[in-house]
Amino acid sequence: MLANNETGTIQPVREIANLAHTCGALFHVDAAQAIGKISVDVNTIGADLLTVAGHKFYAPKGIGALYVREGISLSPIMSGAGHERGLRPGTENVPYIAALGTAARLARENLREEPARIQRLREKLHGRLSAAIPGLRLNGHPEDRLPNTLNLSFPKVKGWDLLSATPGIAASTGSACHGGIHAASPVLLAMHLEKSRALGAVRLTLGRFTTESEIDFSANLLITAWRERTS
Repeated sequence: MLANNETGTIQPVREIANLAHTCGALFHVDAAQAIGKISVDVNTIGADLLTVAGHKFYAPKGIGALYVREGISLSPIMSGAGHERGLRPGTENVPYIAALGTAARLARENLREEPARIQRLREKLHGRLSAAIPGLRLNGHPEDRLPNTLNLSFPKVKGWDLLSATPGIAASTGSACHGGIHAASPVLLAMHLEKSRALGAVRLTLGRFTTESEIDFSANLLITAWRERTS
């Protein structure tokens, strides 16, 4: 995983690739969370294979791509016709493929300005919340992280209780893969965070259409809800 989907931490994949290659193993990178937010170069990170998910950078849900370094041969997991270079049989979804290509082009064209804009908004949100909530903690690497992701632990509350009081905000306490589960995030526990801190975590993410007024709205809502639950 190039970047963690809960904390946004960017992993040292180049070093991991070197270790894998030293042992003669191929190295696959899950870049779903990183594409469109940071520069991704398969040669720089040492990836032999790399996957992306279209909906992570504004392509439709249900379309993705697999990069395979030249010279690597893969065996299909499904039998049938020879579509998609013999790896996946079935008629190609041409409209979605075209949409993925367009989304990738737009992401690349805006890779310098848009992530910088989003990061400024993220820092504003973090600053507003930190100034108003004593004991608020950032989870993940303070610098080596995606520009759009902010994982914070709110003291003295459970993350899902806080979000239930802020219906105007679309946020989560973990990944969408584990939505609806009221438990501490396995990712945060694996980072050796105290259970109380992990239980108070909320993941806030920003995107292409996030505005400054929405940052102010979200900060005010979260601050008010936290104060009501801790007063």
